[in-house]
Amino acid sequence: MMAKAAFSGLMILIISLIVQCIVISPAIAEHYVMEIGSKGNPNAHLFSYDQKFRESTNLHNYPMKMSASKEFTDATRLSTRMELKALPNLTEMTIDADFIGIGRIGYLVLDPETGDIKDEVSRINHMFVGNFTIEEQIIVAKDHMCENGYLPCS
Repeated sequence: MMAKAAFSGLMILIISLIVQCIVISPAIAEHYVMEIGSKGNPNAHLFSYDQKFRESTNLHNYPMKMSASKEFTDATRLSTRMELKALPNLTEMTIDADFIGIGRIGYLVLDPETGDIKDEVSRINHMFVGNFTIEEQIIVAKDHMCENGYLPCS
């Protein structure tokens, strides 16, 4: 009789532990749900590694024998907007960027008659290292070049 009562008490104890584990487990599991986000979200966890962003665009206008490019590397913050227009007599590249890192913007215009890399008409390269907000517009038209803010546009 005593063994039966001890066995019955043990079964009740085991069942109550199983019920407690089932009832308490979802509450414990919810505590460990990880939210990914930014510093503005107090429930979000930030990544434990360094985040570096990279973006690049190259534009080649073969009838005009010119190319334009932008490249951002090692950026911890990067937000860009770009508009491109490439016509047989006109190339326009507008770049708005806000970044922390390394930015390169440039263009190359070759002699339209030869198209040889040795016959450069113009080569412009800008390199930015640090925290920048850039609004750049590059316009190259046949027989006319203009870079807003650097070369006179008339």
